[in-house]
Amino acid sequence: MTIVQATLKHLLRRRWKLPLAVFLCGVVLVGLHHAFDVDGIREVYSEAIRQDPASRSSEQVEAITTWGRIGPIRSTLDAALLIGPFLVGLLMPGGVVANERRSGAIMLWAQHPMSLTQFYMHRYVGIQIANLGGQALIGVSYLLYLTLPPDTATSMERLPESCLHGLLGCAISFAVSALGIRRASFLVFAYYVASSMTNSPNLRDALTAVSDVLPFLIFPTRMINDSMMGFGATGLVLYHFLLWTAVAWLGLRKLERRPLKI
Repeated sequence: MTIVQATLKHLLRRRWKLPLAVFLCGVVLVGLHHAFDVDGIREVYSEAIRQDPASRSSEQVEAITTWGRIGPIRSTLDAALLIGPFLVGLLMPGGVVANERRSGAIMLWAQHPMSLTQFYMHRYVGIQIANLGGQALIGVSYLLYLTLPPDTATSMERLPESCLHGLLGCAISFAVSALGIRRASFLVFAYYVASSMTNSPNLRDALTAVSDVLPFLIFPTRMINDSMMGFGATGLVLYHFLLWTAVAWLGLRKLERRPLKI
């Protein structure tokens, strides 16, 4: 069994629960839209709460009651589908390099015929394949979403983009771990949130001076959202993926010279 196959087998056995949970959120959301006219109920609800309670029709009263039941469920599912694929990619590496360096297990792999850099890059390939499988499982729920009416508005419209976030999140998480930094997932999540905040108009205006280089430094949330609209955006997303893969390689090269932290 190759290193890639062993890594893939291990991850499929240990990391299947989160992708399955996100997939089920998508299935439930599609089922919710099939069971209720969610957009219609929300529209009636929004109109009803702006009116005087005494002047509300029976339909509006019913919409308020129904939305009170399904609204929180829909919001929770929306949030899960927005961040879930990224969390799957973020947690897939599990801080593998930094944790094994701290525990000393890295010295076992140092006795392998191939170099530590090659060894962990092979494992990284297995990690990304497992991550891709998890994202593909989540993506199946997007196919169910396509059975809904074309004018149905739901966060599942952005699910393919969220899965791209997950693929890139995995690359960044592994790269940070390869630098020997523990708890890489927390740092990468903070980086993701901070990058997303730059989409705020006020903060964007404050960062005008570095606006030309900023897209090459932050998590490319906007570029991923635009990736279906042009080759330039797609190229920038690919740049980030290759950049963090190169960071991982350089980090591993450094660790190879000094596997244990003395």
